[in-house]
Parts: sequence; C-alpha cells; structure tokens
Amino acid sequence: MKFETIKSILLVVLVTISIFLTWSMWKYKPDLDVSDKPQTHQMQIAESREPAELIMPIRLLYHIDGEHYGSVKAYDIKNLIGQISRWNLFRIEGPRILSNEEIATLSQSNNRIEIMYPDLVPFDIYKSIINIQSDDVPRASFNRIVINLDYKGQDAAAIYFISTIDGRVFESNIDPERITQLIQYTRDNKKEFDQYEAVELADGRIRFLLSEEKELKRYKYYTNNIDVSKFQEVLFSDPDKVRRDFVKNGEKFTDDSSFMNVDYMSNMISYVYPGNELKTEDILRNNDILKKSIDYINEHKGWTDNYRYFNIGEYDQRVSFQLFMDDYPVFNDKGMTQFRLSWGAEGIFKYNRPYFSFDIDLPGELLIKLPSGTTVLDYLMTDPDFKPELMQDLMIGYRLGKDPNNAQVYTLEPSWYYLYAGSWLRVDPIDIRGKFNGLE
Repeated sequence: MKFETIKSILLVVLVTISIFLTWSMWKYKPDLDVSDKPQTHQMQIAESREPAELIMPIRLLYHIDGEHYGSVKAYDIKNLIGQISRWNLFRIEGPRILSNEEIATLSQSNNRIEIMYPDLVPFDIYKSIINIQSDDVPRASFNRIVINLDYKGQDAAAIYFISTIDGRVFESNIDPERITQLIQYTRDNKKEFDQYEAVELADGRIRFLLSEEKELKRYKYYTNNIDVSKFQEVLFSDPDKVRRDFVKNGEKFTDDSSFMNVDYMSNMISYVYPGNELKTEDILRNNDILKKSIDYINEHKGWTDNYRYFNIGEYDQRVSFQLFMDDYPVFNDKGMTQFRLSWGAEGIFKYNRPYFSFDIDLPGELLIKLPSGTTVLDYLMTDPDFKPELMQDLMIGYRLGKDPNNAQVYTLEPSWYYLYAGSWLRVDPIDIRGKFNGLE
C-alpha cells in the first residue's frame, strides 16, 4: 500500500473520531441536580421548638374573692394557656386607648385573671397558640391578657389583650360556660398559688408583690460545650471558605462577608454579618421579627436548655430569649444566659448566644431562703438614689456564676432582681439581711 493511501485512511479515521466526539459532547447531559436554591446544611446543634414552648407568660395574677394570688410555675401557666387554647375567641375589636389608671382598673379589679408576658407579643404569631375565630387579626402586639370572670349572666364573657406600653386595649368574647369552669378551677386551686400583696408606689402605680418568704434551691451543674465548628457549618453560607484563627482567649471564624467570634472565658459565640446592619432609612415597626427569630434558630435546631422569649425591640429590630431554671429567669452580667438576635434590612445582622448547655445536676444543693417581695421593696426604698418611678418589675431569678475550681461547672443561686430603667439588677441578699434584722 502506498504511503499516500495510508495517510488518507488515517485522515478519514481521525475526522470520523472528531465528529463522533463532537456529537457526544452535544448530546451529553450531566447526571447532576442543578438548582438555583442556596446550599443547605444538615448540621444540627440541638433541637427545634414550637412558639407555644417559647412564648410563655412570666407571671399569672388572680384577683379573686377580694384576695390576690399568683404563680410563675410552668405547670400553672401551661394549664391556663391550655384552657384558653381550647376556647373559640370571636372577633377581636379595638383598639381603645386607655390611661394607666383605666388599665389598672380593668386588669386589677376583683374577679380578674392577669396573664403577664415579659414583653410585647404580636397577634400574628399568637394565633398559632390560641384559637382566634377571625381572619381579621390585628396588626398589633400585647403584653397582658386579662380575663373578666364577672360576666354576670351576659351572652358572652370578655377577654382583653392589652399593651401597657402604649395603652391600647383589644377585646374579644368567649362562651360564658368556659368562664364558669375557669372560676371553679381557680377557687378550687387558689390555695396552691402564692399569696401576693398590693403595694402602691409613690407615683400611684400598684404593684403586686410576694407577701411571704420563699425557699429555693441553689444548683450546681456540670456543663457540656457544643463543638463551635458546628456553628461554622450552620451560620456561614459556604463553610468551606471560612478561615479559622486562634486569638487570645478564643477563636475567630471569617469569610468574605461575615465573622464569628468565640470567647472561651464566657463560652459565648457572636456572629455578625456587617452588610446587614440596619440603616436608619430601613427602620420599620416589624411585627414579624419574633417569628423570624424563632424560625432562624429552628433552622439549625439551635435550642438548648429551657429558653423563653423575654424581650423585643421593634425599633432596632432585636429579640432576646432568656434561660429559665425552675420557672425563674436566669441572669448573668456577661449575657451568658441569653440568645440575642438583631435583624437588618436583608436578614440576620447579629446572633449572640452561649455554646454550652447544662448536663449533670451535681449533688449538694442548698436551700436559700429569700425575703418577701414587700421586704425587698422596703429595702430598695431606703436608698436615697432609688427612684420608684423607674422600677418596672420585681421578681425572683437565678444568678449564673462559674465555679472557681472547675470551668465546666456553673452555679445557680436564687436572688431577687428588679427591672430598673430597662436593666435587670440584682438585690444582694447580704445587704437585705444587714438592713432588716431577723431574716435568715
């Protein structure tokens, strides 16, 4: 065979192969699930929670038969809210604007039940907790529910949703038969509740305070630290691009748009997305931020221990959830008992939280006797710098502290706290004992 013939055959073969490969590339479809959806991460921190588990009253007050009773127990709260959730609430009317004195009369008259929340609760999220028989739910919030037990044979009994912050009152109606059952239950169980006393402050406000001493446990817990790399997986859009650096007393995780600081001393993480910082022109009153905050933490199943909704700032778009122990809030000067979220125009701006959870309840609890609420108020009033008009609340809580001998062990000591000009301050029990003799 001549050399030219061989060259021609090879050329034909190469052209044929080239055509075949080109055709194959045109026809090839990759076996991939191409999607415009952002990458989601399957990493989970702990568990998710329903709104009813997180949005709970901080106190119940029963003004019945000329006496005042109260409870902060989760059992009593869940029992009452459970009853209300089975009611059919008719159309919600309002709002009416009432003065502080008119709201006090509406709430604190005889045969009323006050359900007190730590801060404003939007109707829009609360409709998932109770049964509102109306599509026209107010675009508003409340921090107190009042049930009027004196319906006096009318066709319907009244229930009020009140915002004590701006004086707005919404009213709905319920079947009187439900109220009859609630009155009977309340009278049968009122001796199980704590006794409260009405105290009038210098500015004319009435505060209901525990009238007897209270004995609570002092706890000591061994804690379990969550692997902080889990937060890298769930908080950053692309965990593989995150840089991890060790700094003094902690770590820093960074990508091109956000960062997360880890503090070994407080066992806290602080995630910040600077590009989402809220601008003045973007500020709106947003009733959805509580729901957004719950959904955000649920997305990575971030709930540990017993946290409850505690505070909202609609103007600056922030929400906080507080740790509770034995039905009382737990406080710490460094914020180690809070989940705090701040929102920007495009999404989450800041997310601060502890990365530890309680694991083992260590033996050796002590019983601590706390004075009555009226005694604590008397003590506060002895301070010439104390301004009663700035006191917003007074209640028992736990102080979280670290064991000096073991960084993994935390103590929880019961104490009195008062909300003063927007901050929760601890009343030192030693100071009270020094001022009022006879207390132990």
